[in-house]
Amino acid sequence: MISCILPTAREPYPIIGLGNVHVLQPTLCSLEKQTFRDFEVVIVDARFPEKREWIEKRKWSFPIKYVPPHPNHRFWLDKGFWGVCGMLNTGILHAEGELIVRLDDCSEIPDVNYLQKFWDAYQNGFFALAMHVRYHAGKPARINEEYFQKGYEAKYAKLPETENRKALLERLYGKNGIVRDTRWPTVERHGRMIAPPEWFYGFSSFSLEAALKVNGFNELFDGVKGQEDQDFGIRLNMAGYKNIFLLDKDLWVIEHEHLPCVVKSPEPFKCNYGLIQYGQLKGLFRANSRRLSLEDCEWIRLNICPKCLNYDRCLKETLKGRFYVDNQLFKLWLRSQRVFDLRMERLEVA
Repeated sequence: MISCILPTAREPYPIIGLGNVHVLQPTLCSLEKQTFRDFEVVIVDARFPEKREWIEKRKWSFPIKYVPPHPNHRFWLDKGFWGVCGMLNTGILHAEGELIVRLDDCSEIPDVNYLQKFWDAYQNGFFALAMHVRYHAGKPARINEEYFQKGYEAKYAKLPETENRKALLERLYGKNGIVRDTRWPTVERHGRMIAPPEWFYGFSSFSLEAALKVNGFNELFDGVKGQEDQDFGIRLNMAGYKNIFLLDKDLWVIEHEHLPCVVKSPEPFKCNYGLIQYGQLKGLFRANSRRLSLEDCEWIRLNICPKCLNYDRCLKETLKGRFYVDNQLFKLWLRSQRVFDLRMERLEVA
């Protein structure tokens, strides 16, 4: 059985150019067409129960669990900040499938054999990863003048300010190029390939047992958005799941561009990339099992930050080459760390 975990924190109608399409509609309607039928969907909604009526007034051919973030995993959400790790861990608590496939709202699955391909890869000893193609107003998003005026990457995405935004997007995707997964050109050359662990992000899969072995997604990453997926893949690799992340040029989804989530977006008060490097250096494949002290944070600042590949760019941005900014949000993050065991918590949820 597959458990599809879908975290959402968006308003009901956020898709750019398709204002009448519900945030869950493309994903759930795509799942109706799947040839693989032994699956469930676990929707974890930061705005629960906002979408319940829309879900329940339709008859779905597969089971849906619609749940709020678990009380033990919603600290930053309750403060109005980004909290996707707590939401994903909530999904793991409710999942019954042997294999977990991550989904996203505003996404559409064009391949009716999508879940079958994930299952086949798993049966052959792999965790399959899918790529995405961006759609804007119902059609492939291209780097052109219209996109610079209305597209998500052009208007809303947080990009490095060290380069002109238009020049950066043209360099990434090409003039009039399709906005798509940055892994795509490499995967297209190979057809199929084993991905490095830091390429583990987005529409990914992993076994329930693997998720419990590494104790879920690292909730130290919440509060500030970014890099929780790569951290999860790197920790899976450290835990022994090596050379099994499979990318295939034919395994991809449509991601409809959408308005940003309505959450607070403070200037970064700690660096998630620094957390990744610290975990790798210390061999910490199991997350949420120990608290970082202020001394640990100072050690990261002094020993990891100066050697970071992004150090020169970081010097020009908010963190200015430091692991953290000594402000009230950092102090709140430091004292609010939780230690837990997802395997034990699953017994309580059951």
